Amino acid sequence: MQNNAKLISISPESLARRHEVSEKRVRNVLLVGGAAMLLLVFSLAACALTIHLLARSRPMQWMPPLGLVSAPNLKPLDRFPAPDLAIDDDHAQRVALYAAQNQKLNSYGWEDQSNGIVHIPIERAMDLVVKRGLPTRTNGVSGTDGSPLQLIQKIHEYK
Repeated sequence: MQNNAKLISISPESLARRHEVSEKRVRNVLLVGGAAMLLLVFSLAACALTIHLLARSRPMQWMPPLGLVSAPNLKPLDRFPAPDLAIDDDHAQRVALYAAQNQKLNSYGWEDQSNGIVHIPIERAMDLVVKRGLPTRTNGVSGTDGSPLQLIQKIHEYK
């Protein structure tokens, strides 16, 4: 059946010559082009309508002209506060920070006296780790025994 349908659309002259029809099907090309143009026009119209509807409901359209914005007590408001810029010397701040960190790393002192937490110089801490070794866990129990206060007292005994 399909072969018969194809034969009907082909001219007898073309069948005798055994090649394609020389006539172009312009109607199909025009239909596809027309459909594409209609789709394009419809899309642009839909976008324009959407933009128009959204622009009508924008609150900026109902605001008074921009100028001085005033508070309820009629004093002008700062619309945009000035930035909080640090104009200080960055180098001096960095040097002070490094000095404070070095002082803490190389001295004894309390971190939290109520809980018995102290800090010791880093060189001393490394020596203690070398002498004692790192604490190990056996069966879920810590290798170090005693309260933090007892540990601090042991550290002071090694001085």
